[in-house]
Amino acid sequence: MLDLETPYSRAAFFNPNHCAIELEDQSINTIITERQKQLDTVLHEISDLETIMGGIQNLRQQLVENKNKIIESVNLHERLRLVLWRVPTEILSHIFVLCLPEDKYLSPASRLAPILLTRICRRWREVAAGTPSLWCRLRLAVEHNGWQKRAFCYDAWLKRTLGHPLSLSLRCYDNWTPLARSLLQPYIHQVSSLDIDFQRVERPESVFKDFSALQELIIPNHNTFKLLSSFAPFWVHLTKVEISIDTQYAFLHLLRLCPNLSSLTNHMGFFKQKSLKPFTHAKLQSLHLYGNPWISRDPLLGMFRALSLPNLRVLDVWNTSMWPHEEFKTFLARSSCPLESLVFGGIVTTTVEERAEYVDLVPFLKVVVRNPSRTNMCY
Repeated sequence: MLDLETPYSRAAFFNPNHCAIELEDQSINTIITERQKQLDTVLHEISDLETIMGGIQNLRQQLVENKNKIIESVNLHERLRLVLWRVPTEILSHIFVLCLPEDKYLSPASRLAPILLTRICRRWREVAAGTPSLWCRLRLAVEHNGWQKRAFCYDAWLKRTLGHPLSLSLRCYDNWTPLARSLLQPYIHQVSSLDIDFQRVERPESVFKDFSALQELIIPNHNTFKLLSSFAPFWVHLTKVEISIDTQYAFLHLLRLCPNLSSLTNHMGFFKQKSLKPFTHAKLQSLHLYGNPWISRDPLLGMFRALSLPNLRVLDVWNTSMWPHEEFKTFLARSSCPLESLVFGGIVTTTVEERAEYVDLVPFLKVVVRNPSRTNMCY
């Protein structure tokens, strides 16, 4: 508290009419000046306090607003939780499927669906674990390093497929066959699609002998077909193959091994061969050829002379350099196929006149030229 008592205030109290009192060195002007400074200080402190009180009031208002928002969010999610608990299992399963990554094959990652869905609540875990379509695509790497832990995760994943068709991507290192067979044996008859890459693997053909349900096969390693071509049983059921073959003879041999094939993609430039026996494949509808012009300038020369595809609807040809125009016209006439799409991409030499002849031979044919350095052309 301020001490504002002065001799003048006491004198004025006892004798209000006494106006000229002298007390040592102190004067009324000095006292007034001091009081004015004190007043200024108090006014400044009052202003500071009012500012602080205003800030506190604003802070309180913000906290009240945040409290209300939190309560609103809690109530919203409580209602949502009640709604989700009442959502039929079939609808919740469908929602879960829409949450899956768009990748063709999935990895057992805890931060991604479907593993993430099992960590939300007990019901979600039960629904996710009981939805086989969430678990039917798996990327699997087989190697000795840390295998036991990963094998446990893979096995838990595969059990949730509940016997449904399974798509697998296998990346195999060293002599992985015993490890892979031990893991996959209970599920091997479910595998309908297999994308497999061998690296330093002994006897890879032994892996395939039990894949009785296999329909789609992708093998990027071009040496693998030589090892597997003698093992015929599983080829018969294939409907889609993506592979790397470097000779026309092996290409036709693959077609003979796969009578039910409807789609074939080859990623290797052919080495032409002088004589090929005529062959007709009745079911092939889609053929994609990705060549290498630096290996062979005319990789398809001779092949269209031997091959007939009466059901072919789509043909993609990339990087074949020289194009056997006359042979291809003969192939179209001989096959009488309902070809709908013919695509030339990359380094493929054809002329406008040649492409017009194909359109004349096959009604409703659409011919497309795709070149990275030019605008795509359609006919």
